[in-house]
Formats: sequence, structure tokens, C-alpha cells
Amino acid sequence: MKSVLYTMMLAAFLNPFASSSLTMSFPDMMREFGASTNDMAWVVEAFLLCCTVAVIPAGKLADMYGKRKLFYIGSIVFTVISVCMCFVNSVEMLMFYRALQGIALGIVYTTSMSILTLSVPVERRGYAFGMIGGMVYLGLSLGPALGGLLNYYYGWRSIFVFTALLGVVANGMAFRSLQQEWVHAPDSNLSFSSLILYAFSISAIMIGITEWVRFWWSAYAVVVGIAALSVLGYKEWNSKDPLIPVRIFASNLGFTMSSIAAMMNFSATFGVGFVLSLFLQMIMGFDSRMTGLTLCIQTGIMVFLAPRMGALSDRYNPSRFARWGMVLIGIGLLSMAYGTFTESLSIIMSSLAIVGIGVSSFAPPNNNLIMSSVPKTYISFASSTISTVRLLGQTMSMALIGVILAYTIEGMSTLQMMEYNSTVALIAFGVICLVGAIPAGMGGSSKHTVDC
Repeated sequence: MKSVLYTMMLAAFLNPFASSSLTMSFPDMMREFGASTNDMAWVVEAFLLCCTVAVIPAGKLADMYGKRKLFYIGSIVFTVISVCMCFVNSVEMLMFYRALQGIALGIVYTTSMSILTLSVPVERRGYAFGMIGGMVYLGLSLGPALGGLLNYYYGWRSIFVFTALLGVVANGMAFRSLQQEWVHAPDSNLSFSSLILYAFSISAIMIGITEWVRFWWSAYAVVVGIAALSVLGYKEWNSKDPLIPVRIFASNLGFTMSSIAAMMNFSATFGVGFVLSLFLQMIMGFDSRMTGLTLCIQTGIMVFLAPRMGALSDRYNPSRFARWGMVLIGIGLLSMAYGTFTESLSIIMSSLAIVGIGVSSFAPPNNNLIMSSVPKTYISFASSTISTVRLLGQTMSMALIGVILAYTIEGMSTLQMMEYNSTVALIAFGVICLVGAIPAGMGGSSKHTVDC
């Protein structure tokens, strides 16, 4: 079990690190390629979009051909693409390779969660998800810091050298530790029409949400995406071999409520670092180093507490941890909003600690609830669902920030509007979490419904 856990922990680190490590390098990339800020935004968007689109089909293919096989494919492709990205000579090529990276890591994330669930005993599953959660937060916090250092000393291409080396290590660990194939639906088929409809609907929704402030057609894109998703839902409901087993959402309340809570959690927490980064530097006059150290309060607590909270959810009712975790996050975010309103660093720092405790209390138990609430045949889909709601939540979080930061009041200066909008954004995030505590508490009981 330990060797599998360590392999999946490294896999869990790869995705957030790969997605966040380039942020400090964008100015250098823009100068080298003559690119715009919108080009850089699409470098990020291409990664997130393709990762989101890939996870559901990857789960289906893993059931058909084997989770180990799909994990190898995703991990090897990621490593090869990371090497190729060292030699890109245009922003268009960078976008293309980042899209391929997103597909590869979508496959890795989906299969790794499934393999972990099937490899770890039920009574140790919360602890395992806590360790995975700790690695995700470590990747998110180390990404900008380590990426910035590599870019400063060796250039932005060194980031891809580093990620390629991580991929090589992950492949080596996987070949040594993964002994089973885990094929659960060898006679199943992947519907091409369902795949196209799913990719179209998710792409339309994510692009529409991302470009909500910039383009008039974004609202129509979201509406068209939702309509297409509804058509897909009807098609899959009546299918004997669906790409998305939508009936599980109607028949399994615990799975549905926990998934909704996860999306609300990511919608509320993903953009906090972005808001505080702007506030601390533009309003309170911090430099980037001090801002980064301040934000590490939350991530440091999460790295330390997540495994411990996951282990506790193995012994006690995980739905209670998930509910009170969301409540704590909501309280911390509302307190943080008061800290930005009064420009109190001590309140902001203590609020970050509260949010860190809350996220640690929510995420591992809630993932435990999602993965443990379905039978073995749906493990891959449950894993894909966690990744999908995470990425959709992140997209919605940044879209909400874009809408709020675009708001202006006549007579207010740019800095005054930044301070006002930062407070409003944090209040909105806090309310989302407090509302999200309702489905989080409906996620299930201490009894796991599946023994894998």
C-alpha cells in the first residue's frame, strides 16, 4: 500500500505544480515571443480546459482497458511533452503543448485517484486522501515559488526540465509499485457522439465563464453549453452504456451532495490567493516576497493538517468534518474581508490560518465521501467527478473575481476600488462556503457504502 500511496502522492503533486509554476515566468515569455497578456491567459486556459475535458473520457477508458495502463500513458505523455516544451519557439506552440499537458495530467489525476481508492483499505482511505490533499496544496504553494527561482536563475525552460524529471521519477515509481491492471468494464464502449457532445458543452461553459467580462458572446456560450450538457444528460440517462452515468446523481444523494459541496469549495477558495496578492501589494505596499510568505500561512497549515484530518475522518463521521470545514472556511473568509476593510494585517493572517484549518477539515473527508459512496464499477467516474468539479470551481472562482474587479463606482480612485472590490469578493466567497456547508453535511455518514 505504501509504495502505491507514495506514487500517487507524486502524481497528485504534478498537476497543481505544472499548472501554477509558470505564473512568474509570463513576463519573460511575453518578451521572448512578443505575446500579449491575453496570449498568456490562453496558455493557462488551454491547460485547464483540456484537463477538464479529458478526465471523464479517461475514466471510461480506464474501466475498459485498465487503470494502470491509462496511468502509464498519461504519465509518459506528460514527461515527453515536458521535454518538448523546452524547445518551443512561439506562443502558439506553447499553447498547443500546454493543451497536451492538460490532457495527460487529466488522465493521470483520474486514474491515480481510482488506483488509490482500490489499493487502500477502507479504514485507511481518509488518511490516504489527506496525504494526497497535502501534496496538492504543496504543489500549489511551491509552484510559483520554485518556478520563479528556476526562471530567475536558469530561464523559464528550466521549469519544464524540472517537471520532466518529476515525470521520469513518477514513471519509475509506478512501474515498481503498480502490480494490478484494474479492468472493470472490458466489454464497454466509448460513444463518439457522447464524447463530442461532452467536449463541446464543457468547452463552451468554461470559455464563456472565463471570458464573461471581456466579450458580449460569453453569456450565450454558457447558455449553449448548458443546453448541450442537458441534451447529453438526456442521452446518457437512456443509454445502456453511458459515458457519464447520470443516474448515479439521482440515486446516490451522498455522491451528489459531496460533489456539489466540492465545486462550491473550489469556487470560493481558489481565487483567494489572487485577491490577497493584489491587495497586499497594491494597497498595503508589500513586496512579492512578503506577500508570498503571508499566503504561505494558509498553505502551510493545509500541508500539515490535511493528512491528520483525513485520518480522523476514518474514525469519525466524515460528513461532519466536511460540514464544519466549510463553516470554518466561510467564517475565515468573512473575517478576512473585515481585515481588508480595516487594512489589518493581523486579522488577515489569523483569517488565513482559519481558512487553512477549514480546508484541511473539508477536502480529505469530502473526497473520502465521494470515492467511498459508489460501488467499484463507478470508482473511475467518481475520480473523474472530483477532478471535473475542482476545475469548474476554479474557473468559476476566477470568473467571479473578474466580474467583481471590473465593477467601478464614480468618484473612487483605482486603489480605492481595488480595496472595495477585494472586500466584496471575500464576502462573496465566504457566503458561498456557508451555503456550501448545507450539501457538505448531506454527503453521507461514517459508514462507507463501498468496500473495494
